[in-house]
Amino acid sequence: MLIAFQDRLRLPWRGGAKRISPAALAPALIIPLMICLAALNSKTAIVLMLTLIGFTCWGLQVAEGTATKTSFFRSWIVFSVFYMVIIFESAVPLLELLPEENYLLLSLSIGALYMLYRVQKLASLDLVTTQYGNTPRDELPGITEASSGEEQAEQQAHEAVTLMADTVLGIEDDEDENEDANLMQHSQPNICEICRKVTPRRAYHCVICGSCVKRRSHHSFWLNCCIGERNYRCYLLALVLSECALLLGANLTLTAVCHPFLVVRLLGIPLLLPDDCSEVFEDFELGISFVVAAYALLISGYITFVLLRQLYLWWRGTTLHEYKRISTPNGNRNRVWSNWRAILK
Repeated sequence: MLIAFQDRLRLPWRGGAKRISPAALAPALIIPLMICLAALNSKTAIVLMLTLIGFTCWGLQVAEGTATKTSFFRSWIVFSVFYMVIIFESAVPLLELLPEENYLLLSLSIGALYMLYRVQKLASLDLVTTQYGNTPRDELPGITEASSGEEQAEQQAHEAVTLMADTVLGIEDDEDENEDANLMQHSQPNICEICRKVTPRRAYHCVICGSCVKRRSHHSFWLNCCIGERNYRCYLLALVLSECALLLGANLTLTAVCHPFLVVRLLGIPLLLPDDCSEVFEDFELGISFVVAAYALLISGYITFVLLRQLYLWWRGTTLHEYKRISTPNGNRNRVWSNWRAILK
């Protein structure tokens, strides 16, 4: 019965009905139920927010541990934005908001959604789907063995010549050895051990996507795609716009439903912050608005952590995947700045 239900769960679409995953449909029911229950009183809101944090951490760990490609988290983002916009435009008293503030919030939200859309569209361009060079895939193991034998012969010959030179001249040149090693390393083909493809440098295999990704940073379960070379800048810009939209929306909502106080005036524009929100749960609409604002602040806190981590890795000139594999030694600033210049190419 469950298989038949999943097969019949389809959405009418141009060119034929498309199957809808139950995991993608679940947030459409969970989010409004959570918001309505949290709007009852403060204790219920605190319990549900803490439960949401624990459930999210557990779900991400399960998805990462089992290498499962799921659309649940992406659907959670879509329905979260949908419900937050509806509640902000309907429940929040717009008479206390300036039209410019409302237009700015909508502009930031549309910009963030567009950049997230671009991240997903550009993710397919980072996948290594073709062979680099004219080498057929069946010949890759032979090339690996042949190149290994040639490299061993060249290495033995190089060691013999170096030993004779050191014996006669009595000198050692570590820099020349390092340069020869670097040249030999760059001359070797970079072959993925999983998919057996010749890949460019700094391309790593993603088990979830089932392909190698150019300059792979990590697999984003929230967007259901990998962050790599082509969509990395769009990903950072999407995080910045999302952070601004969430903080602005939360501030406008809290200052509208709570008792605000003036902090400062910037160029004639008052900057307000909420002061007393003890009466928000006395009215259901005010309670929903307050819960949505707290939910937006919770998401913005998570985005702040992700954004700061990505900016730190960008300054280090590495990616999250590379940082997890090999940590940069302390004091090796040449490695840091060389990777930083490479990521800006």
